[in-house]
Amino acid sequence: MVSKRIEIIKNLFTEAEEYLAKGDAIQSSEKLYKAAEECIKLLSERFNLPEVKEAEEKGRWTVTLLEKV
Repeated sequence: MVSKRIEIIKNLFTEAEEYLAKGDAIQSSEKLYKAAEECIKLLSERFNLPEVKEAEEKGRWTVTLLEKV
């Protein structure tokens, strides 16, 4: 799961750079925001935080859970 998240993060950064090169700062910032979310999820899993279990039980990560972490 870790390597999959890392790959997702790398892809999001690449997409952000591409959008920025095209002058689309809005799309670029959205990709960077998603990359930050994925980093939070990855670190939460790595440190076995209780919010990971909550997200699994809910079937998704919520903004509230991301903010708690």
